[in-house]
Amino acid sequence: MIKQPIIHIFHISNFGGHSQAALNIKEAILAKNSSAEIVNLNSFQYFYPRTEKVIDTIYKLVIKRIPSLWGKAYDHKAVAKYLRPWHTVINYICFPKLRKYIKAKKPNCFITTQAFPCGIIADYKKKHKPGIPLIAVVTDFHPHRFWMHPYVDQYIVASGEAKTTLIKEGVAEDKIAVFGIPISIKFMNNSLDKRFMQKLGFSSQLKSILVMGGGLGMGPIEKIVTNLDHLDHNFQVIVVCGKNRTLYRKLQKIKNKIKKPLFIFSYIEYINKIMDFSDIIITKAGGITVSEALVKKMAIIITNPIPGQEELNVNFLLKRNAIIKADTLKQINESVANLIENPDRLKFLKENAKKNSLEDSSAKIANLIFKFIN
Repeated sequence: MIKQPIIHIFHISNFGGHSQAALNIKEAILAKNSSAEIVNLNSFQYFYPRTEKVIDTIYKLVIKRIPSLWGKAYDHKAVAKYLRPWHTVINYICFPKLRKYIKAKKPNCFITTQAFPCGIIADYKKKHKPGIPLIAVVTDFHPHRFWMHPYVDQYIVASGEAKTTLIKEGVAEDKIAVFGIPISIKFMNNSLDKRFMQKLGFSSQLKSILVMGGGLGMGPIEKIVTNLDHLDHNFQVIVVCGKNRTLYRKLQKIKNKIKKPLFIFSYIEYINKIMDFSDIIITKAGGITVSEALVKKMAIIITNPIPGQEELNVNFLLKRNAIIKADTLKQINESVANLIENPDRLKFLKENAKKNSLEDSSAKIANLIFKFIN
């Protein structure tokens, strides 16, 4: 048995679901073995330091300004077939850096939470056979084609349907584990911290509506908050802005104009406790946030999903009656009013959320990693 395992987790960008999934896996590994050496690496930054910020900026601009373009290209069979040779060439360009990296760091295992570094390492394994296991952790409910590679040793997916998709693409069944999307092990604790909620000023007499836009605070959050204030129903609104400082400042400026109790947070480490207290969440359809809300048995209203991976997440959960989709401000208000006026409907959504959740995903992933390296 390896006393001090060296595990390297590759993601892209320093924000968003892929990097958060990497942090959640690291947390679970250290909870199991505190002596483990874990390195979380932004692979874009490492392999392409000069262009990483440019690529990140272009991606955000496309998602915000012309999301339909991303949706048309995402997981499109013809696009994937056309890009595959170029993708392989780009991967091969990274080999010298990866070779030096392996020689210097001597990792016992590679974990990837995004398809780009997964492809680089898988192609490197195919050519050089370094003998290091590669575990691919898919952070959405549907795996796209660039995840597929015969030199991936193990896939972690969120559902039986995702497993079926991989099998249809030629992945061996015994290489796929349905553990869920990796969320923090803090979400395994479901006890409501009443004292903490009172300290934050929340009222236990009011329904709580949590508004989020993922780690980057994306979406029309300011408009959602001002629009909710027009409803006659009594409730409090909790907004978590994540890394979006502009949004945080804007909400602070309008706070005194909002009639309903409004609580504004930037990036916080205790979102699990906020979710324990909240009844309804209005959010984008990122795999991490939605998985957290499912575990916390919340009524989930999804708005403006990004075409591509987020739309597929929505379609998956709509089939299971685990969420409500509301694309306009009017639909959001109607959905909130309906849930507050109909306790049975609210209870039904909460129970379906719990049925479709996997709270111990990161702990299971950690156990599997140690099984591989030992």
